[in-house]
Amino acid sequence: MTASVQRELRLPIAPRSQTVDLLYRTLGDLLVPVEQVRERYFSNLNQDNFTRALTSGRVALPITTLDTSAKRPRFIDIRHLAIFIDTQADAADEELTNTQPQPEER
Repeated sequence: MTASVQRELRLPIAPRSQTVDLLYRTLGDLLVPVEQVRERYFSNLNQDNFTRALTSGRVALPITTLDTSAKRPRFIDIRHLAIFIDTQADAADEELTNTQPQPEER
């Protein structure tokens, strides 16, 4: 029997339930239009730059569509948005921890 090479299964971290709950209460739906996410969380980017950031992976948010037509609406699942927000917050916490001077022991 030959050993087959399997691709590593990479599961995203689970979003914090509080983050998902707050996003749902704020945005009102499981799927949020891409433009609404851009306006609320990425207002520094215009529509073209935000699209480029999504397609290049600079902003790591998967796009969900419910149709195959060329003019299909594009959405972001709030669970993916919650993971993105939680990950960015954790990275900021880590950066702050690394930049703060360590207390001296006596």
